[in-house]
Amino acid sequence: MKAKLYDKIQILTDIPGDFSDRIILKDTVGTVVECYENPEGYAVDLAIPNSRLVGGFEYENVVLTPQQFIVVSRERETVKVSTQ
Repeated sequence: MKAKLYDKIQILTDIPGDFSDRIILKDTVGTVVECYENPEGYAVDLAIPNSRLVGGFEYENVVLTPQQFIVVSRERETVKVSTQ
């Protein structure tokens, strides 16, 4: 598989939104939130810049094929559990 859960990705072409009529522009960055094996696909939360919103982004979830993105970073947050 090309990507793993929580990998940071960047889309390579403009793509239509899965749940809206918007076109999501090339170079938009997102995070893999689900991986599918057959056929290979990835549910991705994309951060779409919007200066009118607090935080500066709105989000869209899309399903991408491996040809539609590159993996930018494989950094993952580590969850620390307190034993106290």
